[in-house]
Order: sequence, then structure tokens, then C-alpha cells
Amino acid sequence: MTSTDHIPIRIKAPFLVGFLWNNRPNRIWWLGGIPLFLAQFIIFKFRYPFANYMPDSYSYLETAANNADVNMWPVAYSKFLRFISVFTHSDMIVVCIQYLFLQCSALLFLFSILYWLKPGRGVKTILFVFFIFDPLPLYVANYISADALFIGFSLLWLTSLTWIIFKPHTWILLTHAVLLLACFTIRYNSIYYPAISLLVFILSRQSWKRKIAGMALSLFLVSASFLYTSQKMEDASGHWQFSAFGGWQLANNALYMYQTIPAAQRGPVLPQYAGLETMVRQHMDTLRKVKFTHDDSLNSYYYLWNGRGPLKQYLQIQYKKDSTIPYFKRWASEGPLFQGYAMHLITKFPLQYIEAFMLPNAVKYFVPPTEFLGEYNMGKDSVDKLAKDWFNYKTRKVQQHDKKKRNEIAATEWFPVFGAIANILLVMGLIGVALLGAINRKEYGLPQLLTIILALWLLNGAFSIFASPVVLRYQVFPLFVAFIIGALMVERIYKLAVTPPTQKS
Repeated sequence: MTSTDHIPIRIKAPFLVGFLWNNRPNRIWWLGGIPLFLAQFIIFKFRYPFANYMPDSYSYLETAANNADVNMWPVAYSKFLRFISVFTHSDMIVVCIQYLFLQCSALLFLFSILYWLKPGRGVKTILFVFFIFDPLPLYVANYISADALFIGFSLLWLTSLTWIIFKPHTWILLTHAVLLLACFTIRYNSIYYPAISLLVFILSRQSWKRKIAGMALSLFLVSASFLYTSQKMEDASGHWQFSAFGGWQLANNALYMYQTIPAAQRGPVLPQYAGLETMVRQHMDTLRKVKFTHDDSLNSYYYLWNGRGPLKQYLQIQYKKDSTIPYFKRWASEGPLFQGYAMHLITKFPLQYIEAFMLPNAVKYFVPPTEFLGEYNMGKDSVDKLAKDWFNYKTRKVQQHDKKKRNEIAATEWFPVFGAIANILLVMGLIGVALLGAINRKEYGLPQLLTIILALWLLNGAFSIFASPVVLRYQVFPLFVAFIIGALMVERIYKLAVTPPTQKS
């Protein structure tokens, strides 16, 4: 170990622009990476000339067409579609923008991590090759969905956090606040992002005046977005709530647990839930007659969307006499009731909820199912009229690639295995560097960085396992981060193992 190894990384490292341009290998990677991205995109589009669709896609398109301020999902992606429509209605342009944004965000994050941590040439090559030739971003970006933008902005948000740790400046504090706001308005999975941002500000080396300013700006923008959305949701549904979908999702989760409770053990419920409980019990008593599909069982969203489920049935009965009310208002108005009912069941049967829902979800968290990423256009050979009209398709028919395999996407089948590898790599890396002393305790930067990566992994896991459907497209961002950091930490452990004892001091 040389005498310069104890010099803080932020002093040794050149400015990032110089790191990208003056360093010849780095310059080759990023100058070559962008043309390779474009070449892969062109080849991909010969095979998949149309965008890909899932149920969420039509909700986004409907929101964009109506220019609505609230819907089932956050509306930022719908605003993005509406903005692009000012210039073009080409789905290929939408997909291309999503793909290039996602890939450039990933490269910027990767280069920033390499800039601070300076790994060896071998692991750098592995990471660059993986990121440039990884096919998953092509399939993620090909969806009319918020996934690509959310992953890209999440990577940029995490990149800004690394800069706050290693080299804080006023401009990065402002940039971070805007990126956090963008994530918050694109997907509800970012609900725990502000907690990680606050942790970074606390751990960073800067004046408390600047820390407080950075935290206050971030919280102000997120709070403003929360209040605005809640007010719009109250105007649309008659109830003050941030996300009606949260109530539906939690009720879906609770019913997966409740179906395992014997009738004799259910007991009474609070009076406000009596009507819903009656329908739920009727459904549970005839559950053996209901056949779950493979997707219902694997992805755990039967009670959320299926019209035969008690939640949808309850919604229909509640508004049976007044069909003039817009569907979204009817749907959103049930959110608070379903959320209260779900929490009532979960607190009543906490151990059963852990066993019936959280443990299976935990397994899926480590090996996330492909869900819609495993099948083109949900196995259909056509799209809804809304997609045809928005993107000016000549016909509703889209290319069907293999009728025998129902349009299955073979390239994504190995990614659940990759998810398991990435999670194991991160856990092994973090435990290894902690137990084997691969981190210099006097070194600033790396301990703080690993702290926020661990916080991200734990909070994402807790949110996903307790309250969210665990599917591959929701886990792309944390899995990519886990793979990078895990690989770099394993390299540190390897270097420690091969370093002669006389040099380890």
C-alpha cells in the first residue's frame, strides 16, 4: 500500500469532466457507448417496431389525452407523453427518448462511482460491458410506461447524493432537490427517497447552514407536490388523500392473508367495514370455486384488478344506482375505506400477514418475477383503440413474434436470476468489507456511501415486501445499484486477500 492511499479521494480525483475526457480508456467507453446504444436500439426496433403495452399504459394514455391532474398513477409521465405529442405522435420517438435517457443516466451514475472509488481495470471492464450490452433497458424503455423515466431519474438522484457526500456544491444541492421532486412525481415507489436524502445531508461534510438549506429545499418541493396532489385528489374523489391506489393495493395485500384465516377465527370487524366484510366473507367462503391464474398467484394482484374479487364487486354495488359518476371518481373514493379496512385486518392478524404475504414477497424480492417484461403486449396481437389513435397506427394489429410462445421475451428470462446474484453480491460485499476491515475507518466518503446504499436496499426491501407488488420492472434500479456496489466491494475484499501481510498496514 502506497503512502498516497490515505489521501481523501475527493482531493486526489480530477474533476469529473477531466475524468471523462482526459482519461483515454474512459473517453473510449463513453464515446463508444452512445453509438453502441443507438446501434442496439435500431436492431431492436427491427424486431419490435411497435411500443409495448401493459394495463398501466392505457391509464397513462387516457390521462394524457384528458390532460388530467390526477389519476390512478402519478401524472408526470402522462404530462411527458402530452409534451412529446406537441412535436410528434411517433411511438418510436417516445421509446428512443426513454431508452437514451435511461442509458445515459446509468452511464453517468457508473462514471461517478468509478470517479470516486477508482476500482481496477478488470472490474471496470466488466461493469462497462454489462451496462452497454445489457438488453433489459431496451425492453423497459419499449413500454409506454413510467418505468424508464423513473429508473433514469432515480439513478440521477442517487448520483447527486454521491456528489453531496464527496464534493458538495450549491449547484448540486439545487439539482438534487429537482431530481428528488421528479422521482416523487413519476412513481409512488419513491415515497422513501426523502428519508435517504435527509440521511445523506446529515452524513455529508458541509456546514450545518448548507445542510439545513438543502434539506429544507428538498422537503419543501416534495411537500408542495404532496399537498397539490392531495388537493387535486380531493377535488376528484371527494376525499383528502395522496394516492387512492395505495388503499387498493394495501387491501389487495391484506386479502391475500385474509383468505388463509379460517372462518371461525375471523371475528367481528369495526362497524364502518361491515358491508365490505360481508362481501369479502362471501368471496372467501366460495374461494375454492375461484381459479387463480398463474399470473394472479405469482404477482399477487388478483384482488386489485379482477372483477370477480370482492373489492371490485363492492365498488360496483356502491355505485350501482348512479352510473353517471366518472369511473375514476368512484374508484378513488374507495381508497380511504380500503386502506382503513386493510390496516384493521393487518393489525388484527399481524403474524398471519407476515407468513401469508410478506414472506412470499420477500422471496420474490430476491428473485423478482418478470411479469409484463416477460411477454410482448401481454400475449395479444393488437392494442386498444386509445393507443392506435394516440400514436396514429394504421391498424390495431401489432407484430406478433411467436404464436407458439405467446410472444414470450426470452431475453428477460434470466434477469430474475441476475436479481438474486445482485442481491447476494451486495450483501456479501457489505458484510465482507465490514468484517475483514477492507474499509479504512479514517477514510471519508466510502463509509458514508455504503451507508446510504444499505439504507436504500433496506428501505426499498421493506416497502416492496410490506406494501408493494414485487416484479422485475420495479426492482431494476435497486438491482443495478446492488450489482455495481457489490462488485466493487468484492474487488476490495479480493485485493485485501492477495495483498501481502507486510503491506496491509
